[in-house]
Amino acid sequence: MEESLGSKKWAALASVLLLSQLVSVGVHGSALVPGNPRPQTSPFVLPIVKRDSLLNGLQLITLEQQSTGSVSAHLRINSGGLFDLAGKGGLADITAGMLLKGGGGLSSRNVTDTVEQLGLTVGVTAGWDSTDIVISGASDSLEAIFDLLGKLLITPPFDPKELESLKAARIAALIKEGQDDAAAAQRKAMEAVYGSYPFSRPARGTAESIAQIARTDLVYYHTRFYIANNAEMLVSGDATAEQVTRLARSKLGAWKKGEKIPPTFKSLEPQAARRVFILDRSDEQPARASVAQIGVSRRAEDYFAAVITADVLGQQLSKATAGHEGTTVETRLDARFLPGPLIVSIKSAPANLAGDLDAVLDTITRMQTSLPASDAVESAKARLIASMAERLKTTAGAGDVILDIETYGLGRDYVIRFADRVNSITPADIQRAAQTHLKPQSVAIAIAGSVSRFEILMKKLGTVAVLK
Repeated sequence: MEESLGSKKWAALASVLLLSQLVSVGVHGSALVPGNPRPQTSPFVLPIVKRDSLLNGLQLITLEQQSTGSVSAHLRINSGGLFDLAGKGGLADITAGMLLKGGGGLSSRNVTDTVEQLGLTVGVTAGWDSTDIVISGASDSLEAIFDLLGKLLITPPFDPKELESLKAARIAALIKEGQDDAAAAQRKAMEAVYGSYPFSRPARGTAESIAQIARTDLVYYHTRFYIANNAEMLVSGDATAEQVTRLARSKLGAWKKGEKIPPTFKSLEPQAARRVFILDRSDEQPARASVAQIGVSRRAEDYFAAVITADVLGQQLSKATAGHEGTTVETRLDARFLPGPLIVSIKSAPANLAGDLDAVLDTITRMQTSLPASDAVESAKARLIASMAERLKTTAGAGDVILDIETYGLGRDYVIRFADRVNSITPADIQRAAQTHLKPQSVAIAIAGSVSRFEILMKKLGTVAVLK
């Protein structure tokens, strides 16, 4: 979830993924890649990146945009909800949210006043793999931005009263969210797919897990993961690399380094057989269903093929269900440091849902045995390249791309080779990725709909469990 402070008010914003967009300054990419004597070219306009580091291990990245009159400081901690303590899901999110409640001798009120007086915008977001703190403002406020960031980041007090207030707000939001049938179906499907694995619950936790979080848990998480050598600081806008290095040494040089903790979780195996869960709902409202399985890691060798496979799957499902009035199907692949989920979400008239589910499973199976149409693959490739171009249109988006490269270890030639790697994918690669990653016989299906309508119908798909 994202917590924001603006120059006029607090705002709580729902956050899904850290995939923002942005334009960069620079030139069309051309760089020598180790092992390849010929320059690699890119169709994208690439930013000019200047790098430095502090003795404590903090990596500094500057994207200079002179005369814009504004700056943005984006600090990324390369740890997130994946490291929440057992039974305390949402700990990373709560820890991040508490950063805006004071630090370095500043109270929550002091922080709000400082942000308003300087006309700053402050946002904190915690995802599965990272925690991001972004402070933006006028270029003449750069030193104040670094000063505020250092105070919030290094010495947060985690005031007990502020913590209880934040927890209460989170719990209320999660209870309200749980009343949504689509969210409830997806959560149940994720629980079935991931079991005791962290991804089985929402990154923001549950009302029950948030209630269990204590101040000592925040202190532990902050001490363990908020360390200088587990972070990057990216500054973009009207600032020089020399300014960034000088201010970072002054304001963040005392930030402690520590032992980085890798995500060494045991490998996940798909569930042995297909399972169906029915959350009993009125038959007078649209039915919701979530079909979920383990997907792919962001670091996988065939990541691009998997992404395009998910896109082609979405195209084929739209065609397969086009004749069902009122049916909408969405396909989403969440690639994380460890394999995240592939989820197909369905909304349809109750009378159509069984047919829609048959279409989903038949389409997944067919993708494993047949080559996809070339035009479907080409359109998916074009969309993927266009999405990268959109991200690189702004400095903020380019900054996120650069930070993703650092977080996931994608290699500094990642953007330069992006289009070539995507364009090299063939229909045969898509079929191979479907055979590797799609698991139609072991998906979890969660339905929010009438038990009387669906219980018998769903037995042909797998073992059925009814949840009242």
